[in-house]
Amino acid sequence: MSNLERELPDTNTDRKLEPDNNLDISKTFQETVGLHVNIFSHNCKRRFRSKCSPYLLGTTSILLFVLGLLQIVFPPYDILMNLRLRMVPGLPPYEWWLIPPDYGIIKIYLFNVTNAERFLNKTDKKIKLQEIGPIIYRENLIHKNIIFNENGTLTYTSNRTLEYLPERNPVNLLSKTVVMPNIAVLFIPSYLYDAPFFIRFGVNLMMRKLKSLLFKTGTIHDFLWNMSDPILETSQQIAPSLVRTKNVGFLKRIYDKYEDTTTVYIGPKYDERYFYRIDKYDGSEYMPYLTNCKEKVQGSIDDVMYFQGITKNDTLRFFKKTLCRVANLNYAREFERYGLKGYRFEMDQHFYNRTYPIENDCYRGKPILPNGLIDVSACNFDSSVAASYPHFLYAEEHLQNSVEGLSPDVHKHSAYVEVEPKTGIPLRGAARSQVNIVIKDMKGFNEKLHIFSNLTIPLIWIELAQESLSLKVQWLIYIQVMLMPIFQNILMISTFLASLLLFFVYLNRRRKTLWKQSKIKGVFAFEAEKFLKK
Repeated sequence: MSNLERELPDTNTDRKLEPDNNLDISKTFQETVGLHVNIFSHNCKRRFRSKCSPYLLGTTSILLFVLGLLQIVFPPYDILMNLRLRMVPGLPPYEWWLIPPDYGIIKIYLFNVTNAERFLNKTDKKIKLQEIGPIIYRENLIHKNIIFNENGTLTYTSNRTLEYLPERNPVNLLSKTVVMPNIAVLFIPSYLYDAPFFIRFGVNLMMRKLKSLLFKTGTIHDFLWNMSDPILETSQQIAPSLVRTKNVGFLKRIYDKYEDTTTVYIGPKYDERYFYRIDKYDGSEYMPYLTNCKEKVQGSIDDVMYFQGITKNDTLRFFKKTLCRVANLNYAREFERYGLKGYRFEMDQHFYNRTYPIENDCYRGKPILPNGLIDVSACNFDSSVAASYPHFLYAEEHLQNSVEGLSPDVHKHSAYVEVEPKTGIPLRGAARSQVNIVIKDMKGFNEKLHIFSNLTIPLIWIELAQESLSLKVQWLIYIQVMLMPIFQNILMISTFLASLLLFFVYLNRRRKTLWKQSKIKGVFAFEAEKFLKK
């Protein structure tokens, strides 16, 4: 064996005989590094839960907290109420207003004269009346020609029509025969009561020639829709400017081309206290037809809905063209209906006094009417008619005693509306009014007319009633008024609680992440130190 061969070690023999310490250290370091590589890989796979997740939790917690604050500053309930003020097309409040599904039921009551002949021959000193009804119609209301004005108001045309309801009229009263004062005849002498003698003489001649009857027999349908007399046709030929119609049927006169153009305040320019108050009626701030005075319609309320946020101290100024006046409704009491709490407002019992309110006496110069009657001739072709509560409720006693057969009842004959105060939506109501013919002094006319002198005779009374709301509308109001505030509070509290919970979870995750990172760093440091020592 050469010297070179002796100097070279036998590697196989060395591996078997003697362990390699450097190899053990290298293996240990590799295992340690592999362990931490595996840990790092595992952390990357769970990065959303162990590293990125805390930041996501923290961001979500902040967003939820901001969302909760926004609910305090901009409550969802207030947003919905403001949307209603804007009358946004397509939303339920606007669509309900456009064609109200539950607008009104019209109930008609006529007074049948049971002793016409005995009164004319002076056997009976008073006219005896018999109330007949109700004859029930539905009043259909459509709003059209809608314009959103630049000044923050809404202009529209209201179209009202009547629909007879056979199912609500089990007995067909329309074909029933009744006897009533012949208003077509009595209107003319009453209108000309202070005319020169030769005019009154001409009226007498015309009545005698046409054989005009002071009481008329006909069906209820005729009195409502088609009441006329030859004296009207003749008078219209003589004085067309004074006699402008030949048909004086009660409902025909009211609903013939019943269209009105109204401008009302809406949001957002005007707040909830102005919502749906009238700005102009047929282009004017004042009552139409009146010439002796100016009674303001501006600020009053249409009968479809009222302003929001009604309080017990409010007076609801209510306008209806057929009343020929703006009425005041005052708070009476609270009520509960459909699970909602509301306020009942009742029409002032002095509303039908002639000087109500005193400063707006629009009928100076005419014979003074007793309390309980208001002159509505200006709204009815200057015909001699007056309005009152049914059966002369709240009127002077001599009016009630001037005829027989009346039975005034506060519950049956007063007027009221029940509203949900937060939204101003009427839940139930009834507007009741009686039409009376006011016959003035018949001096200078034929003797048969003398017995009618200074007599006020009830003819018909009408009730416009909102009896109920559809189930859909009830639920919409209930959700908005009762459930929405509760849901809003629950949502706000839940948002803050979720924000707080996520914040604590974030802190806990963040603490664990920092602890794991410090532990890993400690292991690296320990192994590195151990390796270096070895």
